Amino acid sequence: MPKQYKLKGASLDAIREKAEQQYGPGARIVAAEKVTNPGIAGLFAANRYEATIEVPAAGSSQLASNSCRSDGPERQQLRVSWEGPAGGEAQLAGEAHALQGPAIAALLEQADAAEMDLHRPEAAVSTASPDFAGMLEQLGKEFQAPVSGPQGLLTALPAAAVGHGVPVAVPVPLTGSGNLIILLGLGDDALGPALEVSIAEGGSDVRTAGALTAFGHLHVAGRQGATAARAQAVLTGQTVLVAYGLGRQGETVTHAADIAALAADQLWLVVDAGRKAEDTAAWVRALSAALAAERVTLDALAVFGASETGSPETVNGLGLPIGWVDGKPARVAVLGKVD
Repeated sequence: MPKQYKLKGASLDAIREKAEQQYGPGARIVAAEKVTNPGIAGLFAANRYEATIEVPAAGSSQLASNSCRSDGPERQQLRVSWEGPAGGEAQLAGEAHALQGPAIAALLEQADAAEMDLHRPEAAVSTASPDFAGMLEQLGKEFQAPVSGPQGLLTALPAAAVGHGVPVAVPVPLTGSGNLIILLGLGDDALGPALEVSIAEGGSDVRTAGALTAFGHLHVAGRQGATAARAQAVLTGQTVLVAYGLGRQGETVTHAADIAALAADQLWLVVDAGRKAEDTAAWVRALSAALAAERVTLDALAVFGASETGSPETVNGLGLPIGWVDGKPARVAVLGKVD
């Protein structure tokens, strides 16, 4: 009794060659399926084929005849059915086709003709065209959260909360395909927490922005770069984590407009608990005011160096709930004094 196997490949010819290598010259394609990923407006689109291979049982008289027989055009009857108007899968089925050249060519030619008739492609969008820029702009607007009223000004946490009288919710990094989280930090301070969050989430798309670059990580420049990163992350099923370098303390405010343009879903501030509290508070207040002018708000605080100082609680005065401490998710939104 013939046995059937499933093979995948970039083309039917590739599947044919793979089948002959694995199962011998008697293997035949009995069904083929063309799977189309439409991408986003044509970006990242890709096609592949999945085929059912039938291998005659040992000793079958069909083995030799099928390996050298080439069906004529009258035997290459092909039934094509399409599942889903959005271009999900194109199902090709019909009489079993020998794996030799003429049969494969006929199968591929008829499949392509049917696809062209049912799915007329729109004009290609060039990355250098105004249409491409407009598409990215529209995607950015869809991802950007609506703004309701002035935001961005830091407000101190309630005194009772600092004293643990009132529980404050601990912020957590967003998850989900295509979400974009920005971590802001002086110098390269943001890269370490970004990598830590990525590991905790099982692997995110970690990129850099602003004054920070790092080997092995793509750099996000402007709204179009952020939107392209989102689109790629949707395809890979990842969250985008952007480690944004603010440069030195006196340069932080110059980045406010660029940060706003990236339209993050969540904005974290990375601070060193071991730095002088007054110096940290000064640049954080300045950055907060500059972001408020751009109608952008800070969501949470990621702290490192808390275990290396005797007064980590000074970061509570920055007015942001703490969600990440020394490489791990925070258990409480405020830090206590080390006795």
